[in-house]
Order: sequence, then structure tokens, then C-alpha cells
Amino acid sequence: MNNHQQIQTLLAQYCFVTDTGAADDIAALFWEDCTVRFGENTNVGIEKARAGFARWIEKMRDPIVGLRHILHTPMIKIDGNRATAKAYYDADGHSRNKGKLIQLRGVYIDTLEKRGGEWKFLEKEVQIWRSVLDHAGAS
Repeated sequence: MNNHQQIQTLLAQYCFVTDTGAADDIAALFWEDCTVRFGENTNVGIEKARAGFARWIEKMRDPIVGLRHILHTPMIKIDGNRATAKAYYDADGHSRNKGKLIQLRGVYIDTLEKRGGEWKFLEKEVQIWRSVLDHAGAS
């Protein structure tokens, strides 16, 4: 696989692991010196990022049934052993307690780095835009 394909695979892995994996599974996609920005929260270093993933899983993901992140075609720019990627995403599912449909959209803004022949996330910013449902019926 070439670098572009490896990065696309990593981006896809992130979506699948975010939907179904443990905090350690998500953290395995990041370098030790990573920075993760999720909305207003910033976690620097893999241990803080792992703890942030665990909190998100408990409070946000686990109350949702059938969560799936759909990544739209990413824009990837590679410069040696560093790359940037931007991609829109949609996420949907329904709440476990109330059965309410959940539909979110946003953008991932990533810096990736290749070390020892492997690409991982160095920086990830997750922008969460308003729910698609918030716009339904709006004029």
C-alpha cells in the first residue's frame, strides 16, 4: 500500500474503532505525543487522550445504539513523513433509553505522522456541528 492508501485506511479504522472499540483501541491509532481536540476539550499526550476517549465512550457513545460514523472523501496532503487530512463525517444511531434518532455531522482535521514505517495520528480535531435533526423543519 502506498502512503495515501495507508492514511485512508487509518482514517477508516478511526471511524470503525470509534463506533465499536475500547479506549485502548482508539488510543492505539495515535502517537504517544498526540494532541486531541474534541469540541472544547483538549487532551495532550496519549494517557490524557485515552482517558478522554474512555469518558466519551461512557457518556456519549454507550448510550447510543447502532452508532456509525460515515467518513466522506478525505482531502489528504502528504509532505514527506507528515500529512494533513480533512474530512467531513456524519454519525447516526439512536438513544438506548428513549429511542430518539441521533444524527450529527462535522469535520475531522488531522495531522498524521509516519514513524518506523507506520502512519498514526499526531493531532486530531473533531468539530461537531449541529445535529441534522436540529435543522429539520427550520426555515
